[in-house]
Amino acid sequence: MKNFDVKFRRKCNLGPFGSLCIFLAAIFLTSPLPVPAQERNLEGIVKTAAGDPVVGATIIVTGTQTGTSSDLSGNFSLNLKQPLPANATLTVSYIGYKTQTVTPGAKTFLEIILEEESALLDDVVVVGYGTARKKDLTGSLSSVNSQQIIARQQPTISSALQGAMPGVTITRTHSAPGEEATIRVRGITSMTDGASDPYVLIDGVPGSISDVNPNDVASITVLKDAASASIYGSQAAAGVILITTKRGGEGTTSVTYNYSLGLDYPTTLPDYTDAIGYMEAVNELRYNDTPSGGWYQEYPRETIENYWQLNRENPDLYPNVNWLDLLLKKHAVRQSHTLSVRSGNSKRSTALSIGYDDIDGLFTKNLTWKRYTVRLNNDVRIFKWMHAAADISLRKTDELDPATSPSNQMRYIPPIYAAVWSNGHYAPGKDSNNKYAALMDGGTKNRHSYYGSARFQLDVTPLEGLTVTGIFAPKFTYRKNKNFTTQVPYWSSPDDLSSTSSNYISDATVTELSEQRNDTFSHTTQFYANYQKTFGQNHNFSAMIGYENYWYEEEGLQASNSSFPHSLIPYLSAGGTDAVTAESNNVYELARRSYFGRVMYNYANKYYVQGNIRRDGSSRFAPDHRWGTFLSASAGWVFTQEKFLAGAKNWLDFGKLRVSYGQLGNERIQGYYPYQATLTPAYGVGYVGNNVTAIPGYSQTAAVISDLTWETTTTYDIGLDLTMFRNRLTLTGDYYYKRTDDMLLTVPIAPIIGLTDPYDNVGTMNTRGWELTLGWRDRIGELEYSVSFNISDDVSTMGYIGNREIISDGKIIREGVEYNSWYGFVSNGLFQTQDELNGAAKYGNEQIGDIRYKNLADADPESPLINNEYDRTVLGSSLPHFNYGGNISLAWKGIDFSLDFQGVGKRNSYLSTAMVQPLRSQWYNIPEIIVGNSWSRKNTIEQNMKARYPRYSWNSNDSNYAYSDFWLFDGSYFRVKNITLGYSLPEKWMKKVWIKNLRFAATLTDFFTISHFPKGWDPEGGVTSYPITKSVIFSASITF
Repeated sequence: MKNFDVKFRRKCNLGPFGSLCIFLAAIFLTSPLPVPAQERNLEGIVKTAAGDPVVGATIIVTGTQTGTSSDLSGNFSLNLKQPLPANATLTVSYIGYKTQTVTPGAKTFLEIILEEESALLDDVVVVGYGTARKKDLTGSLSSVNSQQIIARQQPTISSALQGAMPGVTITRTHSAPGEEATIRVRGITSMTDGASDPYVLIDGVPGSISDVNPNDVASITVLKDAASASIYGSQAAAGVILITTKRGGEGTTSVTYNYSLGLDYPTTLPDYTDAIGYMEAVNELRYNDTPSGGWYQEYPRETIENYWQLNRENPDLYPNVNWLDLLLKKHAVRQSHTLSVRSGNSKRSTALSIGYDDIDGLFTKNLTWKRYTVRLNNDVRIFKWMHAAADISLRKTDELDPATSPSNQMRYIPPIYAAVWSNGHYAPGKDSNNKYAALMDGGTKNRHSYYGSARFQLDVTPLEGLTVTGIFAPKFTYRKNKNFTTQVPYWSSPDDLSSTSSNYISDATVTELSEQRNDTFSHTTQFYANYQKTFGQNHNFSAMIGYENYWYEEEGLQASNSSFPHSLIPYLSAGGTDAVTAESNNVYELARRSYFGRVMYNYANKYYVQGNIRRDGSSRFAPDHRWGTFLSASAGWVFTQEKFLAGAKNWLDFGKLRVSYGQLGNERIQGYYPYQATLTPAYGVGYVGNNVTAIPGYSQTAAVISDLTWETTTTYDIGLDLTMFRNRLTLTGDYYYKRTDDMLLTVPIAPIIGLTDPYDNVGTMNTRGWELTLGWRDRIGELEYSVSFNISDDVSTMGYIGNREIISDGKIIREGVEYNSWYGFVSNGLFQTQDELNGAAKYGNEQIGDIRYKNLADADPESPLINNEYDRTVLGSSLPHFNYGGNISLAWKGIDFSLDFQGVGKRNSYLSTAMVQPLRSQWYNIPEIIVGNSWSRKNTIEQNMKARYPRYSWNSNDSNYAYSDFWLFDGSYFRVKNITLGYSLPEKWMKKVWIKNLRFAATLTDFFTISHFPKGWDPEGGVTSYPITKSVIFSASITF
């Protein structure tokens, strides 16, 4: 009993996990006590097929923690406390070799031969209309499995992919519940909205990345070059994401329940001045603009000096409101439930998954997101030569948002404006702008989305090596939105105790309801045949040919009413009929038809060639310009198969050189009928009798170009794949060049025509880039570990774009310049003296303490000025460069640890006016980061020489906050995306309660970040958006 007590204490030394200790105690108490038995030594040697000893191989009695490792000679000795059962087995493993299960029986000495493992290279990955082994690929792709996705504990797939693959850039500006991040594969390929989004297929059928619950994912493969993606033709110019969902498998039945509970916090929020600091800053700004008015032009000195005392005496007249505390909670709760059942045998298999996610937002009220998912995947082998699959996926999301989001102003509202009077009535805030009142009582936006899809597949194998596949996949979505804004009164004075008020906050002056209904239906039909054959021993041949048809239709309806006697019933019929409006919208149809084929050949798994062709037709283009043909070719050379590298076999396991060329298309533009003159309802004015009357009719709104056709992207890629040191080290590198021709851009026409600008095929763009992935995995005794790192960079440069340039929001699109580069003035510090001011060219009415700009190319030397036409220049890239990510994983005796990191190595970020401008819009609060760091008449000369920011001024607003390099800074960052510590209870314990696996884990997401951003600003966050959040997540998984 004493031994049991010692054992129990050791097992239960788990700190706060008291319930786990109770569970372990129950197992020990119901287990038979050990009976002393004669010890036995089991000895042996572990060797390779060539007879070399395997050093450090792990030998474990299967299902236990009893084990040892082999020594320098490959020998091992296993000390057993009691004889092994007759059916006991040993598990022998070593990195780079296949794990073996050995039955010792009555033997006392074992000779174990380990075979080399090529699992990494033999892994089957999904490619277009089929699968292939990694080692047979000649194109560039990256993939992640389900464990990697689930481990990140993200509610959306796009967030879980951040930093996971090279060449795949994931960006976000907020963490609002349910929102997806932006995905870019190998840079920007088009200037058309949406055309740089990758093409997403779910089990081979077009879809959206938000259509899938992350827990249902089996693997995700990203096709990055033309050789791998061109089989998808017109949709693949921006890359292809292939999502494969989990299926039933064969020979096993399991039931798994996953639960996670998380707390979300803002990663960081900026600080602003308190009430006194705000008033002092406003007074200084007024003085700088009008010195003759003195220092206390807006707020009296007595008020400032006695404000805290006045606030205590009368907080209504002298407020000090922390608006962020009013509008945001300290944390928000999220939880996720997933129940999955997998079962199968040689005849059939089924995978059923049911999921529920509930995410609460940080807003004090009215922000939630809920998702319900069901996925059922079925496989049936009807005959040896016929296989069928039937999949159904259902999803419903419920999203609740405030009618008016406080995100755009919540950081900037000064504390001197009251939100609620002490009598409970709403205060006016700033001139009736009261975001707290709008959030609490200003109404809601309810969004309900219903999604249903099915996939029916039949595979027939009439001949050996030939498989003919037919797929039909319908998809339906229905969206119902109800935006109900309710009138919110405010009281101008805290002394007004009346129960009603005729004053209303600016965001909710009337009660109005707007409802939208939108439904879409699409279906994809595919027929294709795959043929594989090996001729002789070395000639491996495969071919595929197919046809695909895609149809999409959409229709919407919108109705509104602004005549409501009250705000109690959010239905259109509850209001008067005089203000009801209704209209159809988003009525579209789209069709695509495609023919495609692929040929692959390799000789002796050494020399590889592949060719793809696809011909696409789209209803977006006129019949004479509707079809486009897209080709690709690639080759690979496994140089480690050559005799001259035979001496490197001890350290170089596999090496392949890849080259590829191909073309991809794009037809994604705004609108579905760009080559046709479409009419919209319009009203003219005319006489009916003697009365001027609105006369209904139709008018053309957009100009058209009938010969519009495909935008084409040509890609060149060279890549290298290496595996070394018994599969411990892997390396993959690629360099690529992409050129987009006949870009689909809007071209300006004379405004007098009265039509919007049409699309035309003008312009070119090219992208150069590279990517590198390194991985190491090994085992030290019972400790398994792995390290991976990826990094990539690309530069997208504009070619000819019709002899024009586009300047917007401080960025320029110009021939020969990187896409969306920063564009503005070059600064030369701050004006410090009157002499500097007198002799300098000026942009406006600059004064001492304002930003000084360089006069780059003045057109009039007699009257030097800083002007937009001549003195602005390209300041540098605005896009992230050297995107990287990585993972460190450890596993030891049921304990697992994982750390994911991600970051940007180089980026020129911009201090926007929302981050640094004092009294923006003539009333916003003063950022704390500029207090004490701005030029000021209160400073000494030495302090002003070191000032980072210009003086407070509204008169100099246009010059100080014009786009310039003064506000650029190093926007690179490093972020620990995910830290997970998990523990799986020993299998021998779980078998006693009929459990296959029980695992507990704790996860931190986005908790640690290093950047040069000013305090309070997240390197990924937007300045007027919902915050980026970090999370603490506790999860449990049990499998029966």
